[in-house]
Amino acid sequence: MNIAQTISFANAHFFVGIDTHVRNWKFTIRLDGLELKTFSMNPAPLELIAYLRKHYPDGIYHVVYEAGFCGFWALRIFRQLEPLAHDSK
Repeated sequence: MNIAQTISFANAHFFVGIDTHVRNWKFTIRLDGLELKTFSMNPAPLELIAYLRKHYPDGIYHVVYEAGFCGFWALRIFRQLEPLAHDSK
C-alpha cells in the first residue's frame, strides 16, 4: 500500500543567497541557520521560484543578492511575485 504524504513548510523562512553573473547564478538555500543546498542554474527568477515552491512548498522565501549590473532586472521580477520576501544590497 502506498501512502502519499504532503510536506508543508508553512511559516518556515528560507533564505536564498544568489551570486549573480550574466550566464549563470549560484544559489545557497538556508533554513534556521542550516545550509540545505548549493547549486547553479540559469539566471531565471521564475525557474528559481518554481524550484522553491516544488521542493519547499508553503515556505516564506527571502531572496538576497547583490543587484549589480546583471541583477536589477531580476529584482523587478522578484518584487512582482507573492508570497516572496525580497532583499537586495
